[in-house]
Amino acid sequence: MIPTPPRALVFMNARNCAKYVGAALESLAWQTHPGIHVLFVDDCSSDETGTVAQKVLSEFFDGRHTFVRNPEQWGKARNTHVHLRACRDKGDFVAVFDADDQLIKADILAEMAAQYDAGFDVVWSNFETDQGAVGRNAALDPFVSPRKQGWKTSHFFSFRAELLDGVPESYFRDDTGAWLTAACDLAIAFPMLDQTRRYRFLPVVAYRYTATNPSSHHNQDPHAVGLSSRHQMRSAEVVLAKAPLPCRRWVFGPQGAGDQLIGQLQHKVLAGQQALMQRLAGGEPARSESAPGAQDPWIHAAANLLHQRCPGLLELVMASVHARPDVEVLWAWWQWLQRGPAQPRVLSIGTSPLSAALHALTGGLGGKMTHVCGDQQRAMSLYASLGSASIDAEVLHVPLVAADFEGHAGEFPNLALLPDDAIDFDLVIVHAEGAGRVPADAVLSLPMVLPRLRAEGFRLCVWSPGQPQPLQQAVHAWRAAAPELGYAEGALAGQALVVHSH
Repeated sequence: MIPTPPRALVFMNARNCAKYVGAALESLAWQTHPGIHVLFVDDCSSDETGTVAQKVLSEFFDGRHTFVRNPEQWGKARNTHVHLRACRDKGDFVAVFDADDQLIKADILAEMAAQYDAGFDVVWSNFETDQGAVGRNAALDPFVSPRKQGWKTSHFFSFRAELLDGVPESYFRDDTGAWLTAACDLAIAFPMLDQTRRYRFLPVVAYRYTATNPSSHHNQDPHAVGLSSRHQMRSAEVVLAKAPLPCRRWVFGPQGAGDQLIGQLQHKVLAGQQALMQRLAGGEPARSESAPGAQDPWIHAAANLLHQRCPGLLELVMASVHARPDVEVLWAWWQWLQRGPAQPRVLSIGTSPLSAALHALTGGLGGKMTHVCGDQQRAMSLYASLGSASIDAEVLHVPLVAADFEGHAGEFPNLALLPDDAIDFDLVIVHAEGAGRVPADAVLSLPMVLPRLRAEGFRLCVWSPGQPQPLQQAVHAWRAAAPELGYAEGALAGQALVVHSH
């Protein structure tokens, strides 16, 4: 029997958006997720919003929607407290969707459902405006209070339905007791984020926000800043001033003790990265609070977690003929890999002492890593290392081919020889030392791997520990040729260059 995926309760708040509501609901009808119930609240519109909505709902969501019309304007905060709470049992998770916007990724609700099935409590994605601007949503650090990390969860935001039970009515009201009429998305999101640390950001643009709607707050205020009116900014201050709700779903352990320990680990890793970057820049090394050692509790916490999440990692490290990678290094890679999609498809080009460990880390996320190497001996050595831990891996020897890019001539594995299904990789990791004949050949990796990357949301990481020159050459050539991509220099303790699509 095939398990039923978590059901989505799509909460749509609408007022005077007859021009947009038909397209909004039709975009929802294209969703591939089978379990959708729509709660549509017409907040006392003076136009045909409700009439249009009822017609489209009857056509596409017959028997799968609840329509409510308020006799007076309530606002999204009060509608959330009253109407959404009354429909809470219609879905396992709630997705907040404004009726003047559109969904532009047909499987976004299915992807969200998969994350809830995996145990996450809050899931969101990124958005674009109808003017072409891309939102700045991002992942949140689960070991730091969400209220200290800024507003990163606007459209498209969702949460496990049961979290609504833990939000008092006062969190939807201002200091005078009046219902909030602006910054309602913040008023919904932060109480949900307070209660859990199990959240997931999907780095895809799945939602189109209609910034040009003349009824929007920012378009009615001549002194608005960007997409925020003065009323919204004042209301946001009220929301952020409220005391955080108690967290009851930590990442590790019921009381958050494990989270605190991991938070200390992150602090240590960050301090180590900053010290290394300072040394690379020629400055004096920073003094660490305590020398890393086997007795440090944060080292034990990280090692235990990695061993639990990544089967085979311990066997790989113990059996490796190479120097054992530091736990801090493995932890930094583990955190970085998690910022991408669930179950990532990863292409690793070249080899290094970290190749086998990165394979185990990818497996810990439920993903799959394919290894490509232009040197047959290196490929055989990696295959043997993985085999020693009983890990069945795809390690391909692909001959080097001459290539040229922006005046740099070198050699790189001939990726045209890969199987036809070796495409749409979420992430490519290039080990600069083992990719071509010389580390500088890593500058060829972007043009060589582009046909193998997924169209949106990909990342390319060139790792060159101790040799900054290949990274400098690469970023100089790539920025000139592809300025539309994002470039993060100094990633992974200053030893990597990361390229990503917006």
